[in-house]
Amino acid sequence: MKLIPRLKSKGEKRLFLMYGILNFFITNIILQFSLLILPTLIATVLSQIINFSLGYYFYGKKVFKLNKLNNNIFRKYLLLAGILWICNFGLIESFFYFGVSKNLTAILIIPLLVLISFISQKNYIFK
Repeated sequence: MKLIPRLKSKGEKRLFLMYGILNFFITNIILQFSLLILPTLIATVLSQIINFSLGYYFYGKKVFKLNKLNNNIFRKYLLLAGILWICNFGLIESFFYFGVSKNLTAILIIPLLVLISFISQKNYIFK
């Protein structure tokens, strides 16, 4: 199994990056403001709901060009979202325990979560 899959085209790669950046900014703005006023659990759940909704549509329809997003794809994408949320929440709380700002941690772990998301989507969800 390849860890970093090859994209079908440069256009697909650009679309993934473009929609990923858009989704990242929307989700991270919501997460950053939420962390200031809400407990970490609620803030991360809220940001993951936004991320899930945007990502499911953007990546399924716009990037991987699926004609139909069915229940099987939805379940796989939901599982991925759950795993990413657990990672996000757990890492933010763990680093905060050691004195690192929740906001800084949230920003620093985004690349790891994006990589896991991309590999999973390309090889498993929208395959």
